[in-house]
Amino acid sequence: MKLISLLSFFFLWVTLFSQQENKLENISGHVFELNEKGSMVPLIGVNIYYLGVNTGTSSDANGFFSLSNNPKKKYLIFSYIGYNTDTLEIQPDREINVVMSEGKILRDLVVEFKKGSYTFSKLNPRNAHIIGQDELRKAACCNLAESFETNPSIDATFTDAVTGTKQIQMMGLSGKYVQMLSGNIPVIRGLSTLYGLKQIPGSFIHQIAVSKGSGSVLNGYESMVGQINMNLKQPENAEKFHLNFYLNQAGRTEYNAFASKSFGRHWSTTFLAHFEDQSRINDRNNDGFLDNPLHNDYIFYNQWNYRSRLVHMEIGGNAVFSNMESGKRNEWNEVPAIGIPQANYGVDIENAQFNGFAKIGYLFPNDDFKSLALQVSSTYNRQETKIGKTNYNGTQLSGYLNLIYQQETGNNKEENSFKIGSSCQLDSVNEQLTLKYDYDTSSIGHNFKWLEVVPGIFGEFNHNSEKFGLIAGLRGDYTSFYNKYFITPRLHLRVSPNVDLAFKFMAGSGRRTPFMIMENIGFMASSRKWNLNSYGLQDLGQEYSWNFGLAILKEFTLFSRDGTLTIDGYHTFFENQLVVDLDESARQVDFYALNGKSYSNSFQTEINYTISRRWEIRAAYRFLDVKKKYQSGIKEKPLLSKHRGFLNIAYSSRKTKNRQWKADLTTQWIGSQRIPFTGDNEQEFQLPERSEDYLLINGQITRIFSNRIEAYLGIENALNYTQKNPILSSEDPYNKHFDSSLIWAPIFGRMIYLGFRFTLKDDKE
Repeated sequence: MKLISLLSFFFLWVTLFSQQENKLENISGHVFELNEKGSMVPLIGVNIYYLGVNTGTSSDANGFFSLSNNPKKKYLIFSYIGYNTDTLEIQPDREINVVMSEGKILRDLVVEFKKGSYTFSKLNPRNAHIIGQDELRKAACCNLAESFETNPSIDATFTDAVTGTKQIQMMGLSGKYVQMLSGNIPVIRGLSTLYGLKQIPGSFIHQIAVSKGSGSVLNGYESMVGQINMNLKQPENAEKFHLNFYLNQAGRTEYNAFASKSFGRHWSTTFLAHFEDQSRINDRNNDGFLDNPLHNDYIFYNQWNYRSRLVHMEIGGNAVFSNMESGKRNEWNEVPAIGIPQANYGVDIENAQFNGFAKIGYLFPNDDFKSLALQVSSTYNRQETKIGKTNYNGTQLSGYLNLIYQQETGNNKEENSFKIGSSCQLDSVNEQLTLKYDYDTSSIGHNFKWLEVVPGIFGEFNHNSEKFGLIAGLRGDYTSFYNKYFITPRLHLRVSPNVDLAFKFMAGSGRRTPFMIMENIGFMASSRKWNLNSYGLQDLGQEYSWNFGLAILKEFTLFSRDGTLTIDGYHTFFENQLVVDLDESARQVDFYALNGKSYSNSFQTEINYTISRRWEIRAAYRFLDVKKKYQSGIKEKPLLSKHRGFLNIAYSSRKTKNRQWKADLTTQWIGSQRIPFTGDNEQEFQLPERSEDYLLINGQITRIFSNRIEAYLGIENALNYTQKNPILSSEDPYNKHFDSSLIWAPIFGRMIYLGFRFTLKDDKE
């Protein structure tokens, strides 16, 4: 009632004022949205036009709009991605004020609001979409690697059947070619490329921005096929207190907690903590190897924010401690392998990571957009790994500095701006690898120790108007390790023929220094010999690719309900690449520089549609054509499905006294995949050339009991589909045929889980 009274007074005052001041030749007003605290805030970029007319205007940074009065038109359309399109009858001589929501308009001072948790940006020239907290909670989002189960653009796959390590893929290419950012600072790179995904708990994430194609030059040169930027919980978006408990059928438990607190007018902080335990032994397929590694993870994160009129500052850090055991050991088996010492095949991995960062921004007085920002970050990674009799020890110390100046420019400053700056990336790496092969008593040792410093400068121009959007960037860098200068161009272009349709074109290049050992650690869990004779970091050079893409975004209305259709296609090709070859022999893995073609063609179509006020549907189809020149010729990338279908159905009941039911069902069809060559194995260890296709079905039911308490129950892989014999020669892991890296389907099978959340949002609760 207080909110209704406040809104009544606000609109009465605005109406009386506008009756006297507003001129008949213009129709004007403001557009708002409700934030998480229920307060109205201006909504920028809303498209406003007369019914039956394709041209109009858009709201500015204050939510204000104005367009010429057309006496022949009685209705205005308000359209914005992520919200239902609103139609408002024009009231003469009155300023128009709209709150975008699931309800059509602010009527009788009663507001219904539902902000989409999976939204596409029609105005952003990049082909990007936002994954919000509600979307992440549709599945068992335990960590970043598991955060994309309801996203058809990104896949999460296992590297092998022993270590339990997950990696992501975009456009059919490994996640190492996707630049990972946290608050626009590069993270999860180098030694943390694989294990770093597991070290960001899902409950720490506020939202994720996924951008396909080469990203902004402001964030560096390493974005080759896309960018994923995570916004973690911080004082501006974190609840006062949150506690999450998770338990699954395999015995995995997780505890997540965070709290936020303000100190005076300027300072505020958020502290986040995570503990994960897997101590139950699982071996459903009875091959002697654990289906899930035993592990303990401790993760802590703390951030402090300072806000004043001229200075914005964020400082913080995080620490990760993780240890894991897996493999095959007699003490884990009900019937130990007596008299067979080689049956013991232990896997022990310890990880530690420490990170500190600071972001300091100075806002120039009397200029809303002019600012100077400094980003600083330092990370230390250490990993000790023992798989069978193979040992790996790696350390990496990284430093990052980025200085950015931005300013509006031109006659229409709200549409044009530029950013310039300089950056420096430092990596000091030490990797030691000892490979032992019992079946032929050989042992090979490798030691890679190197330092790379990459200073660079960059500039980017931005234009964003109703019909046209442009982001054009260029950066130049110098790498001390390769003693080479290089240029990185990036272009994103948007053309909008009308308010419901946008065409986007993307082009750009990207580079990265490969971390050969760490990025392929899954092959250590096999008897394959590592052929590194032709490998040398400096001889290989940087991996270097070009990416081109075209996307179409169309908003539509069907049966009085809104939907969004997106279609995109991308072509990526490599000028230089580290090739990992499994096809010369089933008993070796070869590493060498690309000598020929390597490309990825990706096509995806996706539709998001609101069936009714309670039901939503997301359907997608993706086709991948990924090939590379190996020693034996051009071949399809192994263990990758060319065809994939996706269907997500979500239901939410009417909220009554803060009580609500939510249900979510996701089905994926994974097409056939090429299996690497095993023809030189003995007959019993040979695999077919291709896998079979299969279905994965996941579901979850959530019960919201109040603003504070909710519980959820879910199931993964409901059809209990598993890969038969995922480990070759599992009975004798020191046999020359032993291989756990040929994984193309789930290992564990059906998994049931449950969880509980407790949240305090503000002092009133």
